[in-house]
This record gives sequence, C-alpha cells and structure tokens, in this order.
Amino acid sequence: MVKNLLRRPAEVLRTETAAGVRDEYSLRVSAPREQLWDMVSDITRMGRFSPENRTGWWLKPSAVPAVNSWFVGFNRIGPVIWVTPCRVTALEPGRHFEFKVYLVGTIWGYYLDPAEDGGVKVTEYREWPRSAFLYKVLRWSGPFGRPRDILALEGLHRSLQRIKETTEG
Repeated sequence: MVKNLLRRPAEVLRTETAAGVRDEYSLRVSAPREQLWDMVSDITRMGRFSPENRTGWWLKPSAVPAVNSWFVGFNRIGPVIWVTPCRVTALEPGRHFEFKVYLVGTIWGYYLDPAEDGGVKVTEYREWPRSAFLYKVLRWSGPFGRPRDILALEGLHRSLQRIKETTEG
C-alpha cells in the first residue's frame, strides 16, 4: 500500500492502491463515545450532519443497525436528488460502523477511537474500487459538472465539523 498525503479539501488523507482509493478525515471531539456512536450509526439522523445525505430509511424496521441490514439513503446537492440502496457491512458497537452504497460500490464508514489527549477521535472514510468507469462517474457526477470527488471530500470534513459543533456546543 502506498500512502500519498495530499493537501486535499479539509486536509483529507488519500490512500491509493491497485485495488482502489480510500479517503479519510479525523477530528477530535469532546463528547462521550456513546453519544457519538448514536450520531454516526443512526442513518435516520445522518441528514443533520451530512451536507449531502438528508435521511435514511431501514428497509426492515430495526431499532439498531446490524450487519447485512439494508437501508435507502436519500441525498441531495442543490437541485439534484437521488436515492442509494445501502447495506451495513461492518459493525462494532461503540467503535466502527460501515456501509456499502450499491449504485457505485463505494464504502462509507466511521471509527471512534480514544484520542491521545482525551475525548474521542472520530474518523469518517470513503473507499471506492478503481475502475475507469467508476472513476469518471465519481469524478464528474456533481451538480452542474462540479467534480463529484471534491464535493465528497469536502463532505467528510463538514460532517465531522457539524458533529463536533452539535456535541461541544
């Protein structure tokens, strides 16, 4: 694996491999881990923090997320609205929540880890497989031809900033 730290929007770390690309952004938050877990794993509330996602609906009623549970994400950027079928792919309560978006094969997730100086280090990440077609779709599918990749990278930062602002006041 080759790491390439680029100065991307919000200083997002991009890791590239032969198989694909991983973008991630981390932020220290002074809040109880349980509170942060509830925020990142509740897809029905994600619209409060994400600049793109508006909400999510579980396809089968579920009080808590579970591996292999399906949901539909409702997204919007400007006038462009779309839905995404998603499946929870990893779940470690209080620490790791991950789901796959089946239209394009991207994986989104969160890690909650103890921060060195107290609080919680919250990491949001996006992984996508390398293919010429997928790269073009992700790169140029933003509204009005804006690079989709840049919008997603900016969204990593904005989501975590909003979570931090909500919990820390």
